[in-house]
Amino acid sequence: MRKFFLLLPLLFLFVGCSSKKYFEPSQIEGYVSFDGAISAKIVDVGRDGATLANGEFISKDGVEAYKLPKNFIFLNKSDGKYIAASKCGKLLVVDAATKKVILKKNFSLRSPIAASIKGTLLAMVFDDDTLMLYDIDTNTTLYTSHQPPDIAVDTKIANPFFLGALVLYPTLDGKMVVVNTHDGKELKTVIVGTNKEFNNIIFLNVIDEKLIAATPNKIVSVSPTFTNSMDVDLSDVLYVKDRVYLLTKDGQIILCDPELNILKSRKYNFAHFVGAIYGEYIYILEKSGYIIGVDKDLRVSNIFKLSNASMFGLVHKGLDEYIFASKDKFFYGDKYFKLNKL
Repeated sequence: MRKFFLLLPLLFLFVGCSSKKYFEPSQIEGYVSFDGAISAKIVDVGRDGATLANGEFISKDGVEAYKLPKNFIFLNKSDGKYIAASKCGKLLVVDAATKKVILKKNFSLRSPIAASIKGTLLAMVFDDDTLMLYDIDTNTTLYTSHQPPDIAVDTKIANPFFLGALVLYPTLDGKMVVVNTHDGKELKTVIVGTNKEFNNIIFLNVIDEKLIAATPNKIVSVSPTFTNSMDVDLSDVLYVKDRVYLLTKDGQIILCDPELNILKSRKYNFAHFVGAIYGEYIYILEKSGYIIGVDKDLRVSNIFKLSNASMFGLVHKGLDEYIFASKDKFFYGDKYFKLNKL
């Protein structure tokens, strides 16, 4: 796991009959199997990518044809560039087409954990909750701000978002900071979450001229004319065209419009969502080795099972390795399966 998690106190449990409940659907429509293997196991997962043990990595576009230096973690593929960082503060920017190194810089033991690029401008969030805007061409820092650090964060850390002449920074303490890229001035701060821990922004996007940001416990939608919010324990957020899907920790799929008005929801008792991909339908991977398929209106629901689940000890033990969802594939350990299998 990444270094910015604190160790939590051990909980001592009585040995005896477990009352833990598992997702056990009454009907299964079919089985799916892994389509193949990748070159090595996943050793790190972030919001927009995963790093393999051999230095290769997966972006939202799939496995990329580039190998990172030792001890580097892939952060994001942005504006045709790969962005990676080491845990000792080094940052690497590589042109995805030519594989030419554009920037390799040390930031004095502060580790970048989220980053995006537009042209020559590089926006970064560091593990101490420092925000920075850096010009690669001129080797100058245009903006920096030290936000209050959070004691523990979710690994789904959203990357900064460029919007015209603005850059939107997701902070680790539950805020979204808007900065003008022309002069490096802060224009606005939007408070999203208020928890003391696990309060970082895990989703950030602009949908139909509405800014939508979420922490693990709250989601907000902001436009020039209104602000709406919802308190909800989130596993993930999906944006598909003009629809927002909230995947909750209690097994709900909630369909909203970009203003966060709830249009429909479905509940899967004791389900624990660990990943989602979408095309014509939405497919959600559940921790016990099931795949829940729903149409975009949540009218139809079909449940599939990994045919390898018993072989790999997934049922009730759960998916216990890193999982990453690209546009059309689930990656688990050193295996993958594709959307068109369902």
